[in-house]
Amino acid sequence: MTLLRRFIPGLFCCLTALPLAAQELIQARIGDELFRLELAADPDSRRQGLMEREALPAGSGMLFDFPSGATPAIWMRNMRISLDLLFVDGQAAIQRIFHSVPPCEELPCEIYQEQHPLRFVIELPAGTADRLGLQVGDVLDLGGRERTPAPSF
Repeated sequence: MTLLRRFIPGLFCCLTALPLAAQELIQARIGDELFRLELAADPDSRRQGLMEREALPAGSGMLFDFPSGATPAIWMRNMRISLDLLFVDGQAAIQRIFHSVPPCEELPCEIYQEQHPLRFVIELPAGTADRLGLQVGDVLDLGGRERTPAPSF
């Protein structure tokens, strides 16, 4: 039992640092490029997001799908990489872009959000929005996700 006590805390620490796998991958067209976005549509996957990831390859990202009426708020605690944040409405139109948001080094962390309800937040590698020339009002192709009902929780 003593041996287990010595190793389990370290094992738990390492296991909790591993990213949770998203339930589904969405193929989306953002600008003129195809992206594979991990879907975060439940409270646990939205809470975990991309925390503790060491890198986010080009052409990938995360699509957060929020319940109707939600005002999404994103912070960069426990992040290791900078991201572009796209706040997107239920018709897949970009409403706000936060460019090259850095990881939060110490508390309190800055919170990134809009003042009105939105359905989606997309996290992409930093610099992607500028490279693609994305602007507020651009409509994205989220692989039909915008035509599905919003999550209920």
